Amino acid sequence: MMNRIFGLFLLILLSNGALSQEGQTDQNILLTNEASINSEFLEYSPAFFEDGIIFISSRVADKRYKIKDKRINKNIMSIFFAKRSESGLLQTPKPFAEELLSTVHEGPMALDRTADNIFFTRNNLKKGRMKKAKDGIVKLKIYSAERVGDKWGNIKELPFNNDEYNTAHPSVSIEGEYLYFSSDRPGGLGGMDIWRSQRAGEDWGEPENLGPLVNSESDEVFPFIHADGSLYFASGGHSGFGGLDLYSAQESDQQWAEVENLGEPFNSTGDDFGFIIDRDKKNGYFSSNREGGLGEDDIFSFYVLNNLDALAGDNRQGTREILVSVLDDETGMPLSDTKISYILVDELTLAKALVDSDGNQIDPTTNELLLKLPFDENASSGVTDSEGNFPTDVSYDNFIFNIEKPGFQSRQVILTANSEVNEFLVTLTSDAFAANQSGTTGENGTGPGGVNEGENPNTQNGTNPPLVIGDDGNGLDLGTTIREGTVIELPNIYYNFNDSNIRPDARQDLDIILGLMNRYPDLRIELASHTDSRGSNRYNNNLSQSRAQNAVRYLTENGISSNRVTPRGYGESELRNGCADDVVCTEEEHQYNRRTEVRVVSLGQEIDLTFVNDTKAPDVVDYAPSSVTEPTSSDPVSTSPTTGQSSISGDGGSVLVIVGVFKNLQNAQRRLNQVIAIGFDRAEIRDRNGNNMVVAGQYSSRSAADSAASFLRENGVKTYIPR
Repeated sequence: MMNRIFGLFLLILLSNGALSQEGQTDQNILLTNEASINSEFLEYSPAFFEDGIIFISSRVADKRYKIKDKRINKNIMSIFFAKRSESGLLQTPKPFAEELLSTVHEGPMALDRTADNIFFTRNNLKKGRMKKAKDGIVKLKIYSAERVGDKWGNIKELPFNNDEYNTAHPSVSIEGEYLYFSSDRPGGLGGMDIWRSQRAGEDWGEPENLGPLVNSESDEVFPFIHADGSLYFASGGHSGFGGLDLYSAQESDQQWAEVENLGEPFNSTGDDFGFIIDRDKKNGYFSSNREGGLGEDDIFSFYVLNNLDALAGDNRQGTREILVSVLDDETGMPLSDTKISYILVDELTLAKALVDSDGNQIDPTTNELLLKLPFDENASSGVTDSEGNFPTDVSYDNFIFNIEKPGFQSRQVILTANSEVNEFLVTLTSDAFAANQSGTTGENGTGPGGVNEGENPNTQNGTNPPLVIGDDGNGLDLGTTIREGTVIELPNIYYNFNDSNIRPDARQDLDIILGLMNRYPDLRIELASHTDSRGSNRYNNNLSQSRAQNAVRYLTENGISSNRVTPRGYGESELRNGCADDVVCTEEEHQYNRRTEVRVVSLGQEIDLTFVNDTKAPDVVDYAPSSVTEPTSSDPVSTSPTTGQSSISGDGGSVLVIVGVFKNLQNAQRRLNQVIAIGFDRAEIRDRNGNNMVVAGQYSSRSAADSAASFLRENGVKTYIPR
């Protein structure tokens, strides 16, 4: 263990006293030993570089550097590069850069986001000769180098190095503001601690220790700072599985939270360290000396089926309580034992959703394609209680809810991440009633069934919404036709910084485009790639063009004529939000701008889409109506009918116009205030199986109720009339 942490000239004993714990291997994480780069020697500490990784190995880089460290009986360590193949696996490695080779150990390294600056660990050299500390040990230092063309030059050591202490394992933040590293310098908690230095102009400031929630009396080493600010590192001092374990930590308001063990399969009873993960937290690498490896330390790759935060139940932004209430559309009574499944929008892909009329992917016998939302995979589910309610906690992400009950037509509802709605009412139409009412619309004008707080994205007059499978920043926007001008976003094409290769997990989306183009030979597309604003315009234009060309190459290599596909790199010219140069944005906001899209350039005839889960596209639960405001002391709040008669408020008949059913009384009062303000002075709140039902009015005839409901909808209030 000490070899990889301190270099081969150090004799510092690490503690292996971590507590063991049991855990189950998560089937949502696919782990692969990268056999093509691993050997009988040490291979460890990967870092992303272009279309592959760089890493450290004790294999001989060049016969001129066949230098054995007699203290551990191994060759000196050097930096190697392995390119990723089209299959996604790493290819045979080669020395990374001859100009960075030396007669001492090179150690863990990191690159900035442009890959033009590298920070790497090396034993202390003075004028080409090793310099020992007072204790007789050659310490580790961090050096930097700049890339000029294809070479690395201007090698210099960083100012906070010290001849008497180890400074190693650099990791640079996405904006280049902070450099994280491990050191045993004075002021720590014991052993090696994680520190960081803030950039000060062209130099680096005095390092600060990350404190006792991250560091321990043992060793914290191999830090990796993710683009979203998450810190990953290895430690022998926190509770774990044994040896070095992998942990994550989050910082908020300059305070670090308690660290979290990454669990299995990342951790084992051996040493697990050198963890890196891409910007989308789906693909990454780490090193381990666990049993079953090919050598002493091996490098493993991993793929997370969703992403690491979702898998771990990321609560950095907290969760919110959601209440789904389900009623019979005909009787208005609650439906118990209704199955409700929900899934993250990001887990839906074109490859999973787009099928033909026989349920097969992209082989239709007509020009109608079916869009089926796959709730069978990775979905959470439960059933409504006796009052028709289903409470659950979800993160602040975009979710699709599927509501189904035998004998009723199923419904889908989209809850967006920025929605202010925490509870919504869904009505299901029985199969028998739907058969009797075939060809008619429901009471809310949206077809059989309804959603109390919904907006149908396909009712926007005069618009041609893009077909988007994934999070477009405002929820899921599903078009019902593919025509000239349609934009299909490919959310599963992931890139790391200046990486332009197509990952294997992205091909499921490209395969769908391949199927579409094979089925419709007159379909011509532009494959567009977009970057975020970070980096120069020239850099981003070149990078996006390279990415688009690689995606096009995949299509042409699979039989699509090159004159039907045009690659276009837009760089940062079409940002979808305000995250331009010099604007401070979160990583999620930058990620919103990074995308790959297919634009339909020409198509002989439109391709219709039909939702087979339901009769129409899912309803969207987005923002609460803008006219709903917090009640003030002057707001009239009534829970019983007022005196007097008003035609708009009804005549006390038996036909109800309902404008919402809420678990929370305050939400019901807000809705009550809203309808009173537009003239429904007989509106009231009634108890409905423990919920607060807001009734706008009671009418003697259905036509009068329909007129009132129409007036309410014109004023932005959703309505429901029980049959």
